[in-house]
Amino acid sequence: MHRICSYVAMFPPTLANYFIENYSEENDVILDTFSGRGTTVLEARMLNRKAYAIDLNPFAYVLSKAKSNSFLLEEVLDELKKWEVQYNSYNFDIEIDDEMEIYYSRANLKQITFIKEFYGKNWRTLDEIQNFILAITLGLMHGPQRKSGDSMYFSLSMSNCISMSKNYVKNFANKKNLKRPEDNIFSKIENRIKNILKGSKYSKVQAKVLYGNSLEISNYIDVKPKLIFTSPPYLNIINYTQQNWIKMWLLGYDSKDKNNDLKLDDKHNIKNYIEFMKKYLISISKIMDKNSTLAMVIGDVQKVNEVYSFDKMWNENLRFYVKDIVLTEIYTDPINQNNKATNSMGNRAGKSTRIDKIYIFKKVIK
Repeated sequence: MHRICSYVAMFPPTLANYFIENYSEENDVILDTFSGRGTTVLEARMLNRKAYAIDLNPFAYVLSKAKSNSFLLEEVLDELKKWEVQYNSYNFDIEIDDEMEIYYSRANLKQITFIKEFYGKNWRTLDEIQNFILAITLGLMHGPQRKSGDSMYFSLSMSNCISMSKNYVKNFANKKNLKRPEDNIFSKIENRIKNILKGSKYSKVQAKVLYGNSLEISNYIDVKPKLIFTSPPYLNIINYTQQNWIKMWLLGYDSKDKNNDLKLDDKHNIKNYIEFMKKYLISISKIMDKNSTLAMVIGDVQKVNEVYSFDKMWNENLRFYVKDIVLTEIYTDPINQNNKATNSMGNRAGKSTRIDKIYIFKKVIK
């Protein structure tokens, strides 16, 4: 279930598992305010906690929601069959985005466009099973081919993590003579669903995933979390909509204006980042009580010859504005850029991030 879809700068399940086990008990409330691919949600469910999550990115919302429930294979395959029957009986007059043929064959693009129009664009109103199928589809939008030319993905051979630019892919495809596969993509979705669910345990524990802004968290939940475990956007490193633009395209965000409408606050200079974190910390402190712990994964960022660390921002600025919580502990997780050893952000942190830190905050009781 964790591998439904790749995601940029994701922390591994073991990290969430450690903090949930050590900072909460069964039936406690766990919250992730920047839920991303839903790692915290799934780990909390597996450890029998009451999980809540929120994200303002539609892509992240769909992935997190897909991990908020367990699904029976037969029910999911029955729903997928309805999609395929609907496609086969549809009098197809949906406009095809010709530029996307750089990535997909006409046959595949026709099926993908159908899913986009009837399900992708309606991501906010899908039921749990439909959302799960959409999440599986997002994970298959692009990725590498085997040497034989076979692939589980819909696209010609490319990264499965980063949505690459049209010009780059066009030139690379011509140079390498890459072929765009022609498939029944519903069969590929079915195979992936079987692969995921046959290896997953069913759990009656469900989570609540919300679409919204964590800077206004008290407007969305009225519970006191025992643990908030999350990873806020990094300092001017990752633009989630831009690096996942093909997957965002499937959800109906196929123009720069539509992406800007999301108002995602995930790319900052140092001044804006401090202001963003100030608003976030003040907001999150309002739903914490004496038993709550806030654990944030935030890496040190190196830009040119200067290293920016959150603890420095806290000590020199934020602590004077955020009065209701106090920094009590810092875990440090070095990132070895020369090997593939897993760190708190996996091996995708990039050279800008040299050290990951997990900051532990507690509520100030007056």
